Amino acid sequence: MTDIHLSGNWALADASGERLGAIPIPGDVHSALQALGRIADPHRGTNEADMQWVGEREWEIARHFTLDRAGLDHGWPVLELEFVDTFADVFVNGSLAARLGSSFIRHRIDLTGLLVEGENELRIRFYPPGAEASRLAALQPFPIPWSVSNNRVPDLNMIRKAQCHGGWDWGPCLLVSGIYARPVLHLYETARIESVQIRQRHQADGRILAIAEIELAANGEASLPVSFELCGRRMEAVVAVMAGVTKTSLELDVGTPALWWPAGHGEQPLHEAVVTIPGDRAVRRIGFRTLEVVTEKDEAGASMIFRVNGIDIFAKGANWIPADALPSAITEDRVRALLSAAVEANMNMIRVWGGGFYEFDLFYDLCDELGLLVWQDMMFSCSQYPSTPEFLETVDAELRYQIQRLSSRPSIAIWCGDNEVIGSLTWYELSINNRDRYLVNYDRLNRVIEKAVLDTDPGRRFWPSSPCNGDLDYGDAWHDDGSGDIHFWDVWHSNKNFEHYYTVKPRFCSEFGFQSFPSMTAIRAFAEPKDWNATSPVMEFHQRDRAGNSRIIDTMARYFRMPTGFGEFVYLSQLQQALAIETAVRYWRSLKPHSMGALYWQLNDVWPAVSWSSIDHTLAWKTLHYHAKRFFAPVALAARIVDGRLAVRGVNDRHEAVPIEIRLRTLDLAGQWLDERRVNASLPPDRAIDLLSVAAGPANDRFYVVDGRIDGEFDPALQITVFPDVPKRFELPEAQISIGSDGGGRFVLSTDAPAFHVRAEAEGWPGHFDDTSFLLLPGEDRVVTFRAEAGTAMPAAGDITIHHLAASYR
Repeated sequence: MTDIHLSGNWALADASGERLGAIPIPGDVHSALQALGRIADPHRGTNEADMQWVGEREWEIARHFTLDRAGLDHGWPVLELEFVDTFADVFVNGSLAARLGSSFIRHRIDLTGLLVEGENELRIRFYPPGAEASRLAALQPFPIPWSVSNNRVPDLNMIRKAQCHGGWDWGPCLLVSGIYARPVLHLYETARIESVQIRQRHQADGRILAIAEIELAANGEASLPVSFELCGRRMEAVVAVMAGVTKTSLELDVGTPALWWPAGHGEQPLHEAVVTIPGDRAVRRIGFRTLEVVTEKDEAGASMIFRVNGIDIFAKGANWIPADALPSAITEDRVRALLSAAVEANMNMIRVWGGGFYEFDLFYDLCDELGLLVWQDMMFSCSQYPSTPEFLETVDAELRYQIQRLSSRPSIAIWCGDNEVIGSLTWYELSINNRDRYLVNYDRLNRVIEKAVLDTDPGRRFWPSSPCNGDLDYGDAWHDDGSGDIHFWDVWHSNKNFEHYYTVKPRFCSEFGFQSFPSMTAIRAFAEPKDWNATSPVMEFHQRDRAGNSRIIDTMARYFRMPTGFGEFVYLSQLQQALAIETAVRYWRSLKPHSMGALYWQLNDVWPAVSWSSIDHTLAWKTLHYHAKRFFAPVALAARIVDGRLAVRGVNDRHEAVPIEIRLRTLDLAGQWLDERRVNASLPPDRAIDLLSVAAGPANDRFYVVDGRIDGEFDPALQITVFPDVPKRFELPEAQISIGSDGGGRFVLSTDAPAFHVRAEAEGWPGHFDDTSFLLLPGEDRVVTFRAEAGTAMPAAGDITIHHLAASYR
């Protein structure tokens, strides 16, 4: 096989054919237009509103390449295009080679008879997705409700494109088009490897059999030698192929290699599996492990547990949306920074949400390396979808390709049919008034998804929808916490207190969240100082949940005294977001093994905005992410006051018992110790247990500090501060905090009075601290270390800003 790589600068033209300049491919039209000075930064100010015309026009990209006679005569020319967004005609030397209509399918286009010796032209014309969506909607036998609360472009549910490109309640409407993977012209000999899936069969004696299931595509009859190599073992066979697709399989006994584990539970050894035929090869990275999704009936309903290598794993993590609204900005560095931060915050699972796209190989490579299990939604979200034969045929092809592409990876934990599509049956007047029709319509789609999973990857669990209570259970999984997974949004969308999280005991919560403002670094990226007000037009423009800022302000008034400036408002908004999610996670983890998963909404942002993310668009860690590092720790504590008693539970995710000493201190607001209690206990493996319960009546002159000692000193990461009432009712002291530096990015914080939720921030310096947003007591200095991004400078003490609760309103 000879490959001609077609990445690099192509020529961009508008609908009239006028050449505008270069467009890097992989890349998108919006990013190219911005680089050429034709549009402004869509992330800044209200610019997005002025550039909707970009997604409503046709665009064309073109490039030339040269073939010599040897290349032309070499064999079978196939153009491979992946992540093509979305409706496009492909022309080769002026002839129409293909019409493309899905961004979720790899296109392999036979160019036999279309190429010439010497210079060749490849030209791709993109058509407006919104117009095509409207055309397809008009052809439906009955109206199909679309996500009017999120999309600003009607009927995007008609087309196979990232639904969030039409806008969402955290993102802009930028109907991008382009090619987001490297285009390649392959010159095959006779056949190519169409797909390879590596399956595992674990034997009772620990040996593992690896089976390579191979699809070979050929343009004629041939006998092909096929080899399969893995873990130093090799198997060969000769396979007779016909024109079209031929399936075969090869099996290897790979012995007893070390097992792959989720992050926090062990190592992630990976091995290259290589399948070769003359002129083509395919490589898959394999991690050996077993994985079950256990949904056993019990008194409460039914469990939902991810069991890896025989160990029940509490899934700790967040939801993932595309890493940027502009695909050109989704770089390796950006994705690596986000996923590495997830692991640093003790996460072991990421949910790829169903309104974006099946992620790039890079994303899954990193999840494999880092030990992040992937809950993989299929790309359907918050709308209903057609069930016409044409649409279902497209969906079937999409799913079979994506499952074949991803199924060999150890990180893929579950295939989920959709995000909230079952629930949408109760959102729209059409489906409310004719539920039977739309339920049958949904079932037809869901059955196609299920069959594609069962046919293509029968060893992995198919979950019909998120949330749902189980197979064929179309009940209310937003409030029924007895079985399956739940999306619990009452605290945010119903504006309830954080304590409302205590009213549910989910078996697995795959969505829950609370918003905050991004860092001041991110705010400076889209707003001028004159706009630094929560209700300014620019700030509200970057808030896509219509009632979002009102909820943030209302919650702030319930828990805190109102801040004195915009910077303190931002600090408090992030603090209350962190406390909301921490309340839920610590409680649900304390219910282990009844509850076995908490994935908050959301890890990242697509643009600088007010949102539910714990890492903002500039990659700055919000306060939530620092708290997540503590509340997702392998050994953690949960404490709350119930019926006049302070109850403390210990949580252990380790596979062995952990001896721990618990210390409970009662302090007055000046920092004087009023009482201390200590308890020694052993936390059993993979369990949560009661540790301590003491009387704690209502008071606004004292607070409680719970911490623990596992080895050596009491660990600040285990520390929890408990107020007997909401913080605004306490007369907090005017603490004076000093900061010193002992070099190497290490800073020492000290105080003359108790300071609560102390947040060190190095605004504008790329990187993050190892810890922040904690209690600082007199005589108990804290050392924090700044971790600068590679190749960037380290801040000095004078570059650090210190926030704390009392200072936010004084």
